[in-house]
Amino acid sequence: MPTTESETQAQTEKELLRVFKEKLVQHIHPTAVGRFCTTSLQEKDQEEVKRKEETAGLQAAADLLLEKLLQQNNPGWFPEFVQALRQSGSEHVAEDLCPTETAAPADSSPYRQLLRIVPDLTQTIVVADLLPYLPCLMQEDKEQIEQTRKTSGNTRAADVLLEKIVRCGPEWFSELCKALKNTGDEKSLDLLLDRRGADQDPTDENLSSLFRSLSISGPSPANEEVQPADASAMKAAMLDDPNLDEGYEEDAEDVSVRGTFAIGADGSFPMRDYQLELAEDVLKGENNVICSPTNSGKTRVAVYICKDHLEKNPDGKVLVMVNKVHLVEQHFQSQFKPLLPESFQSKLGTISGENYSSAEEEHISFKQLVEQKSLIILTAQILENHLNRDDEEKVELSDFSLMIFDECHHTKKENVYNKIMGRVILQKFRQPHLPLPQIVGFTASPGVGGARTHVQAVSHILQILANLNASKIKTAEKHAGELKKVVGQPKRECHITNERHQDPFGDELKKMMRQIHRMIDMEGPGERRPPADFGTQMYEQWVVEMEKQGGIECRRCVQTCADHLRKYSDALVINDTLRMSDAFQYLKEFYAKESERQEGFDDTDRKLTSIFSESFFRLERLTKMSQYENTNLEALKEKLKQECESKEGARGILYTKTRQSTAFLLSWIRNTPELNNLLKADQLTGTGTGSISKNNHMTPIKQREVIRKFREGELNLLIATTVAEEGLDIKECNFVIRYGLVTNEIAMMQASGRARAEDSTYMLVAGGKTGAGQREENNMYKVQMMHRAIKYIQDMPADLYDQEIQKRQRAICSELRARNNPAIKARKQAAASGTFLHCKKCNQKACDAAELRLIEGAHHVHPDPGFLRTVGKADEAEEPLQELQERSRLGSVGCRIGSVKCSKCEQDWGMLMLHKGMILPCLSVKNFALRKQGLPARRPKKWKDSGVAVAEFDYAQDIELGEVAMDTSDDDL
Repeated sequence: MPTTESETQAQTEKELLRVFKEKLVQHIHPTAVGRFCTTSLQEKDQEEVKRKEETAGLQAAADLLLEKLLQQNNPGWFPEFVQALRQSGSEHVAEDLCPTETAAPADSSPYRQLLRIVPDLTQTIVVADLLPYLPCLMQEDKEQIEQTRKTSGNTRAADVLLEKIVRCGPEWFSELCKALKNTGDEKSLDLLLDRRGADQDPTDENLSSLFRSLSISGPSPANEEVQPADASAMKAAMLDDPNLDEGYEEDAEDVSVRGTFAIGADGSFPMRDYQLELAEDVLKGENNVICSPTNSGKTRVAVYICKDHLEKNPDGKVLVMVNKVHLVEQHFQSQFKPLLPESFQSKLGTISGENYSSAEEEHISFKQLVEQKSLIILTAQILENHLNRDDEEKVELSDFSLMIFDECHHTKKENVYNKIMGRVILQKFRQPHLPLPQIVGFTASPGVGGARTHVQAVSHILQILANLNASKIKTAEKHAGELKKVVGQPKRECHITNERHQDPFGDELKKMMRQIHRMIDMEGPGERRPPADFGTQMYEQWVVEMEKQGGIECRRCVQTCADHLRKYSDALVINDTLRMSDAFQYLKEFYAKESERQEGFDDTDRKLTSIFSESFFRLERLTKMSQYENTNLEALKEKLKQECESKEGARGILYTKTRQSTAFLLSWIRNTPELNNLLKADQLTGTGTGSISKNNHMTPIKQREVIRKFREGELNLLIATTVAEEGLDIKECNFVIRYGLVTNEIAMMQASGRARAEDSTYMLVAGGKTGAGQREENNMYKVQMMHRAIKYIQDMPADLYDQEIQKRQRAICSELRARNNPAIKARKQAAASGTFLHCKKCNQKACDAAELRLIEGAHHVHPDPGFLRTVGKADEAEEPLQELQERSRLGSVGCRIGSVKCSKCEQDWGMLMLHKGMILPCLSVKNFALRKQGLPARRPKKWKDSGVAVAEFDYAQDIELGEVAMDTSDDDL
């Protein structure tokens, strides 16, 4: 049978691949190329190539990739392969296989061979210094090199760096020379260019001979002699290359866009096509909310936007705001510092309530930082505090030209983002002549805000857009296919366990709870009956209402009984999700603390303590009967084992509801041999101290240390509360488990987005009676509803969209004007006088609300030191005082140095805070009953709901009149 034209073409293409195989194996990045051969390679083939690269190296993986391609009979495999080479940055190789009209740059093989005869280079280069100056390397390569440096040392990391950089196309050699020059590493640069010292003849005949003798395998246009006259001439040529000049940028029209790792229009760092699409309207000066899935590189887009903005506006000021302290350091170290060119490094600064991670001037104020830096990454509360000031440290919105809000879906209600944007919107309508900053928000999910219908979902998202003064919500549409390929979604699983057949431990707890119910009944008829199903959310709501009502009516027995019932309800929940011994330990800690209390211990307390004491030994005995343990933990154990044993280098996050449960789960893992041998685990929780055990909160320093260990592989499991749901960027994390934790659709999307590695898993493990499975399905439906609402808003006519935004913004202005009305404030301050705060537990009078002062619009403090000597008492500091003093000097508002409690019953009242050297009791209104003659008592949860306002703290007056305690332990000596 005669050979057809297509068969002849296929044979030619395969022969061409064989001819160039040696060069291809040395130059291409196999995993990146395979990722774009979607038609020619199945997913299992791509995974096999990736595993080969991880286990046997780049050349072995490239061999395997080419072998699989040579087996193809699909007529389109060769064009797809050539395009994949271009998209993955190997254009010079693609040019050899399929030349275009534009001649390719000279091949880099001579330089590759030069590296082989300069082995000392791996001993001299400093990898950590070089990486930020090598934009030709992909971010995933940089992360692998950095991980190698931390685990195996600088020399091995240098080997990996050189192995990978030679695959970056012909520009790699000049990039490496430029990086060595920028880091001041003259020794390595001299080694690379073979200058052996000033006392020697710069002409090196051996090197010249070497370059003249080098040739490139395969019939390539670059198969010509390389003719540098000598080593010094070569160095001069390299250093005169415009690519090596500081601040060099290619003309935008000359830049070749390379698909996945496309060089951005500014010629500085790789940008994908969908990322450029997300940024395009912002670059024109529009206010946008950019909505893109987790792991799609939103922070990279933010860096790109910041750089473009400052290049167009050299005098501009840019703020990048985050809502968690650890994200300041993460954004700075992982994106902004590595990606921004050297000329921008001096313009970059960071500040949060906890640290000054990059400021050289450790004691600089925020106002000075704004004056000295052009781009600042910060926690949003810092800005709000300084917008609210009335001294020389005050800043104005007009000081800034661009504000970026990370996780901008939080811009609602009383969130600090919304407070800042409220000022922007007020200025927009009341002072339109003043300049306003450009606003850009980033989110993976604006959510639907509890909406049940499409109309409600649209309204919720429109409100967020109005709050952010956004002209549109931007998603990747033209390049949605590329986004889908790049991001991917973790495999989803939902494992719902059956209820245990017998639960004698839980039955004993319920028996004790019924005894407490009888104590409440003895207080008198008329009390609302409790729900029949103990330990449920409905039951907890009943308990909270009983405790609140008892405090308002000064019925201490009812209030104290309700407080104890809440602990038993918590113990039932722990028993259902964790071990019986954990629930028992929880109650033991609570009653141990009660027994230590000296003041305010009455007959009610003694009766409640005796109920626990009488059942103590029976509960302890039951905890040792393993046959009665719940099935949830067994299911969780199997899932953890499955993930660790099936995935090489498994690394995951286990989410749970409370800080207390993170500690219990960590203890369970460490006491389960099957898991302890597989897992190196630690907790990651918030900084609050509301739980029984003081050991369950984490300082920001401890949080950062745990995240660092997880990022670097010292830990392979984080047991976390929701503090780790947003923004935590660990590329190697490949499984996420939510253990009995189902909240809303935003949290679900954020948590699943923490699983960032390929072949990742997101799963829910929960008990059947919790209804978690159904709530998870509801959240999935809400995500679909959200996407439909976003598309509807994007398709709205421009005039209708503007009308909707204007309507909502005018309502915002009306609300803010009413809230800030001086007459209303005066009435609220007048109402504060004669309104007394009483301890919610023992009803002791604490103070008149008018005695309080307000700091930074948020902290209600009592300036009189006599307050802590009479009605209140201070607990010990929970962090080193020296560290807290430092944070206070750096501008952190409300540094907690201890707790404030009732001197009579030791009920928690708030925190002892350090602010500008002053030690002040800061009170939380939820811990008090508000009483005023002629009015019913109230128990508001927040100060904004209290109906009273207090005067701003006057530093001079309150210090002089109140003699506020000052910390002078760090005065200059």
